[in-house]
Amino acid sequence: MNATDQGKLVRAGFTIIRAEGLLDEGKYLRIKYKGSGSHEWKTLEKGFFSKASLKRRIQQLLKDEKTIED
Repeated sequence: MNATDQGKLVRAGFTIIRAEGLLDEGKYLRIKYKGSGSHEWKTLEKGFFSKASLKRRIQQLLKDEKTIED
């Protein structure tokens, strides 16, 4: 999906989420999003200490019919 496609989805009322960060490099894990009038990636949630907890939270967010994963 390119930036033009993402912009179309945001204008249609969708929220796009993506996981970011690696524990191996000492970075914290976070969920970034585009949506609600924002066409730039912003942090939605941060501070996950395991990949499993991050994945569980993403699955919860994806239950919303207007939220999709990049």
